Amino acid sequence: MLRVPDIHAIRTMAEAGISKRTIARSLHVSRKTVDKVTAPDYVVEERPRMRLAKPRPAPKMEQWKPVIDGWLVQDEGVRRKQRRTARRMYAQLREHGADVSEVTVRRYVAQRKAARAKEAYVPLEFPRGDTTQVDFGEADVNLGGTERTIYFIAMRLMASKASFVKAYPHKKLEAWMDGIASGLSFFGGVTHKLWFDNDTALVKEILAGGRRLQVPEFRTLAAHYGFTPVFLNPGAGNEKGGVEKLVMWAQRNLFSPVPDAPTMEALNERLRAQCLEDAQRRHLPRGGVLVADAWEQERGQLGALPGRPFAACRKRLAHVDKTLLCAYDGARYSAPADYAGKALTLRAFWGHIELADRERTVAVHVRQPHGGVSMDLTHYLPVLAHKPRAVMHAAVLAQGEPVLARYRDSFLAARPGACRELVTILRLCEEVGLARLVAALESALRHRAFDLASVQAVLAMDSPAPTPTALEAAWLQRWPEARVREVTCEAYGWLDESAAGGEVH
Repeated sequence: MLRVPDIHAIRTMAEAGISKRTIARSLHVSRKTVDKVTAPDYVVEERPRMRLAKPRPAPKMEQWKPVIDGWLVQDEGVRRKQRRTARRMYAQLREHGADVSEVTVRRYVAQRKAARAKEAYVPLEFPRGDTTQVDFGEADVNLGGTERTIYFIAMRLMASKASFVKAYPHKKLEAWMDGIASGLSFFGGVTHKLWFDNDTALVKEILAGGRRLQVPEFRTLAAHYGFTPVFLNPGAGNEKGGVEKLVMWAQRNLFSPVPDAPTMEALNERLRAQCLEDAQRRHLPRGGVLVADAWEQERGQLGALPGRPFAACRKRLAHVDKTLLCAYDGARYSAPADYAGKALTLRAFWGHIELADRERTVAVHVRQPHGGVSMDLTHYLPVLAHKPRAVMHAAVLAQGEPVLARYRDSFLAARPGACRELVTILRLCEEVGLARLVAALESALRHRAFDLASVQAVLAMDSPAPTPTALEAAWLQRWPEARVREVTCEAYGWLDESAAGGEVH
């Protein structure tokens, strides 16, 4: 049988005007073959391939097939460029002690990928007010001049296709709860069901019969808003294709090119506006109806929002140690000096941490990454008043506003041993606030004013001038109150009578 290169050579030589006799002699083929190949109606047939009647047995591979299937499912939730290749799977299997060949692994991976690619789906239709699909995605943004990876929750009303997107620095349970609460508030009501993946932030364990052991805080959230959580089959992202498409749309439209925002709050304001703008598009499969109009119709079928929003936080008892620090999620946060050695209620929100004594909040901190520490200067001032020499190496000054440590070092260099007066200066923040004290210390440092009176003078100059009304009130308060007896006109009647008689007394 002729090979494709031979056919190509015959036709090329014939088109060049070479005679058929010369072609046959040069390529060692017959004249009949040259006539057949150069005929106008000649069709190049596909070379038949050997096909197995049944798959080639691979007994050593059988026990490792479920492992490879699991890896393929895991990689569906990973960026395409970070998914395992067949060679990488083979290397991992070898690390686990598998006695299989790389060709066998490659063949099985190719078969499984082809089978998943040919999977068919059924179009779904959702009644109004019935279903919201929820998922998390990730993207790169520029926050405050620093490029970083953030996560965003994506929610879609499946009847009207209204969408909601909100960004977070992580996708822990607190972000899930805040995102769901924010999304339902954005939609103006609650659907009967919310669909989720089996994220470990929400599901502790998948039990027999398809039941899920949910995280207690998430169960509380569902009960507060009155929706039924529906968890899909593991690895079956296609079951919630609506929100999967929303995640990809957000990455390609809301986060491309890389957005630039000063803070996470500013970024979320922009995302909210873009979601409202997206509602003005027409949903073509539904006859070109505006998403906003369909959303308005669905809003009437949504369940009512609760009278108060859900507190999207985890609550834990936190022990305050001798350094006035308590730990949560790998970070530490300070508490007031009165609570050393005691337990407080720690409320962990996605962006901040609250410490509470029963229901009274006693400290609020910006949430820190793993290994971070957040210390409030006012918490340590009572301790420094009793131990003033500790101010020389106090970590709260080194990790706080940079001017605090710079002023301390310059102050003690100019006046060694004056630790107590330095603590008195720092305690001024209890009266004027940390921001005003920092500004005053910046000015004092420039003028090398290293004493209490000078800092107080700087604070006095920075204080706002009193208004004329306030000055008048302060002036009047300097004089004692004088009571004057009320006198009527009749009391002076005798003057008229004296004038009429010509008598003068």
